[in-house]
Amino acid sequence: MKQDLEKQNQAIKLRFSGHQTFVARNGWLEKGARLVTENPRGFLDDNAVVLLGVGKNMVESIKYWGLQTGLIEDGQTPGMMQLTAFGRFIFGDGKEPGADPYLEDEATLWMLHYKMVTETPTSTWTMVFNHYNKPEFRKEELLQFIMRRLDEGNKSVSNKTIERDIDCFVRTYAGTRVKGGEESFDSPFLALHLIQATSDSGLYRLNIGRKNNLPEALVGYAILRYMKSIKELDVNLSRLLFDPCSPGQVFKLDQGALVDAVLSLEKECKKISYSDTAGLATVRYNGDRLKLEDDAKLFLEHYYQEKEA
Repeated sequence: MKQDLEKQNQAIKLRFSGHQTFVARNGWLEKGARLVTENPRGFLDDNAVVLLGVGKNMVESIKYWGLQTGLIEDGQTPGMMQLTAFGRFIFGDGKEPGADPYLEDEATLWMLHYKMVTETPTSTWTMVFNHYNKPEFRKEELLQFIMRRLDEGNKSVSNKTIERDIDCFVRTYAGTRVKGGEESFDSPFLALHLIQATSDSGLYRLNIGRKNNLPEALVGYAILRYMKSIKELDVNLSRLLFDPCSPGQVFKLDQGALVDAVLSLEKECKKISYSDTAGLATVRYNGDRLKLEDDAKLFLEHYYQEKEA
């Protein structure tokens, strides 16, 4: 048993650095995707600073954000990078146009957020959106929370590294104050309104509830992906609200918002159904278990096709 736990802990990957303290700025993800498409070794090119129009540290940051958002990945040859299947879906493959090559649709930002908190190594992002259950936080509270989680997993990361990751995390979603009290709008993820600063200096609030710019199709995608991860097709609503990697946690939805999304999806496609019998609310996938992943992708494809129509 002890050896099994040790193997499990060793398998947990950590990524509390790599962004060079820079948030993902407007235009960076598009630049990174274009660079990789035109030259798989682009990030190693001495000319990358010129091609991307940023400083050397920012080149590394752009690469980091491309990886974190699931848009790019390492190629088969060391040093080479390529667009992922998701990256090709968004930006195109050179032959077929992408669904949102200029990241103009806020739904795409929600998908990038989803990738960052469900499909990447452990970081402040994955910790907060999957395991932190309080509606408000201060940076020092997040530091203590993350350190405890790492201690429980026999993992060690320096306080300074985590502090920098927390600071970048907060600026990604809540911005930062600059001279004159104005806010910086460098990060495109500010549009998601997931975290907001309060009137109490240093206190931040997670925005839990309905998200007006979150399409129901993305909630359906997240539901099916969650079902696949736990290998269950009939899931209690509370698990879809509170389990790690569930749509409730990832998108910070409350029960009303999640139920409304499920009911709307039930009317549109019949792949998802909702029942509330004797006070037990459940959501069920009505398709073929072997097609669960394909049906999840169909939610995305149909959404972007309707946007084009």
